[in-house]
Amino acid sequence: MCGCCWHLLTHCCWILAVCLSVWMDSAHGIGVQLIPQNPVVNQSVTLSVTGVTGTIRLFTWYKGSSTDANVQIFSVIPSVNSVTNGLQYFPRASQFPNGSLQISGLVPTDQGNYTVFIQTIESTAQHTVLLTVYEPVTSSVISTNNKEPQEKEKVTLTCSANNAENILWSKDGAPVPPGLILSADNRTVSFSSVSRSDTGQYRCEALNAVSKIISDPYTLTVNYGPENLKMTDPQQVTIGKSFSLECSADSVPAPAYLWKFNGTNLDLQNNILHIHQATYENAGNYTCIVTNSVIKLSQETSVYVTVNENDPNDIPIGTGSIVGIVIAVILVVALVTALFLLLGIRRRHSSSKKDKKSTENGHTSAQGIEMDEAALQYSSIDFSAQQGLQSNDHIVPPFDNTVYAEVRHQ
Repeated sequence: MCGCCWHLLTHCCWILAVCLSVWMDSAHGIGVQLIPQNPVVNQSVTLSVTGVTGTIRLFTWYKGSSTDANVQIFSVIPSVNSVTNGLQYFPRASQFPNGSLQISGLVPTDQGNYTVFIQTIESTAQHTVLLTVYEPVTSSVISTNNKEPQEKEKVTLTCSANNAENILWSKDGAPVPPGLILSADNRTVSFSSVSRSDTGQYRCEALNAVSKIISDPYTLTVNYGPENLKMTDPQQVTIGKSFSLECSADSVPAPAYLWKFNGTNLDLQNNILHIHQATYENAGNYTCIVTNSVIKLSQETSVYVTVNENDPNDIPIGTGSIVGIVIAVILVVALVTALFLLLGIRRRHSSSKKDKKSTENGHTSAQGIEMDEAALQYSSIDFSAQQGLQSNDHIVPPFDNTVYAEVRHQ
């Protein structure tokens, strides 16, 4: 290939590259970035233009999505610092040489679409951006369509909040349990058939991109009862002693109490009836009546109280018991008598054996001889030829070897 042809080809490729670059820039277009991304009322926002190539000859901003002259804010020629205000101009709007728009002191009416048209030496482009002006969330309050719900009724809670984009619900500090019906925007939560387990404190959290607020707790109270009515009672009381009757029932709200004695109303409105000192006149039929003021439902229970002279807790001794005690006493006496007789017989028998044994061994007792006012006592001494007295040999000595001594007591 000749040098001239190569030079021509290179030049054509360069021109093509430049054209392609311009086309790509034009195809990519310009953009607008919000700074800050979530602008808030009373603050400022900048609609910053991006993606511009080349020198800007002219740029124009419009309030809307079109480039109609009726919605023009201003038109600017940066090179000569020329600004022409349009029909939608407002003093809080200002411009930068790079084509950006700044709005200060935002108000809610500033929200909407904004369009920029930019002309450079090489091309023209335009871009539309949505400006959202946020306001802090305020006034988060829960209301209901049923202030005194009963079990199995329908209840709806509604969260009212200004400037909220989302609503979150909680019960007793935790997310609401499954099974509840939430609206599409989460502003309401419904109970198709409320139960006592749904009782609790509910809150709604309202939030948007720049703020959030949590409502005061709403206490949902589910009314029911009265049920499980009970009365503790001493059915038998002792005269002169105190006694109490206590009535209780499961109920929301707490029930009202009414007492009757033998069909007559008593001046008592609590659940405990107390008698300080029972008399026979306190014996009779006591009735406790409980009433739920919301549901308008009542239940009652009765007990008959007997007043006794003796303590009903003491067990009386019957005729059979008395007979049994008498028989037991007789048996004990007979047993003791028999025991003494047996001991007496054994003692006499033992004494007889001792007397018989003494006679057989030659022991004789001294005969008492009455002499005036004194008695004589005798001792016998054995003068046998044996070397000494044998303590274990009871031999009666011959009469001739026995000497009696007389001892007189003066």
